[in-house]
Parts: sequence; C-alpha cells; structure tokens
Amino acid sequence: MAGPGPDHSYRLSDDERDEALVHLRTALAEGRLDFDEHENRSDAVLHAVTNTELVPLFEDLPLRLRPGAISAPHTGTAPAVPGPRHQAPVEHGTGDRRPDRAGHGGNMGGLIAWGGFLFFVWGLPTLVSGNVTGFLVFLGLFCMLVIGPGVGRHRRHRRRMGRGRPGGRDGIED
Repeated sequence: MAGPGPDHSYRLSDDERDEALVHLRTALAEGRLDFDEHENRSDAVLHAVTNTELVPLFEDLPLRLRPGAISAPHTGTAPAVPGPRHQAPVEHGTGDRRPDRAGHGGNMGGLIAWGGFLFFVWGLPTLVSGNVTGFLVFLGLFCMLVIGPGVGRHRRHRRRMGRGRPGGRDGIED
C-alpha cells in the first residue's frame, strides 16, 4: 500500500498546514522567497483543503523544505526546522549559524513611526495651541501606546541577551 505521497490526495489537518507554514517561514529566512511571495504562499496554505494543493507551492523549493504532506514518507529523520526563539541558532544546512529571528516581539521601527505620527498629528498641535488638558491626555496615551511597549521590548531584549552568559546582567537562567 502506497504512503501518503503527493499522488495520494487526502484532506489536510491543522498540524500539516502548520508544518507547511513553518517550511515557508524557513524559506523566507533563507532568502529563497521574498515577503510578497511568502505571504501569497502562506495564504494559499491556509486555504488548502487537500495535500495535492500544496504541491505547486513547494515545487521550486529544496526537498528538505517540503512538508510531510507532499513528500515521501520519512525514514526517521526530521527536516531542519527553526526551533523556539530562546534556543541556540539553527543550522541552515550550509554551515552558517544565523539565529531564527521570527516571532521576536514587537517591531521597534513601527513603534517609533507610530509615536512620531501621534506626536505630529496630536501632541504638537495641542502643545502649540496651549491646550494643557489635551496635551496631558496625549502624553498619557503616548506613554501607554508607545513608551510602555518600547520599554518592555527593551527590557526583554536586555534580559534575553544577558541570559546564559557568565557575568550576564542577572546571572540567572530561566
């Protein structure tokens, strides 16, 4: 009896879709896909019903990046997939030790842009007009929406960088 290869169509499970998304994220991290192509293929994976719908999405990628739903049954070796973000950098097959940057929290550039937008649209006009109450309301929301997340992101980064190193800031591993 033949295994669940690409010539045998069956309905995908959520886990198989998740595995396909992980492989697409790896292809993006390796520079094999650009952001638009990654987004298009990820959307197609999320809407795929059967495993044969995944085949065209992975045809131009290396065999190791094809999910189990469309590749031949595995012989016991799992493909290299990025681990959780707190683990050591992942080998990408060519010997380089680039860390997996996916899922590392908020976008600092976005926070800075959002803060600048709020300041020029709301903060500066209320400050120039002399509206003290309006400026204090702006300042409170600015602290909650921009300063708070920025400080939290910075603290998480410092904690992560100090962890596991001799002489690190806290010296304690979680």
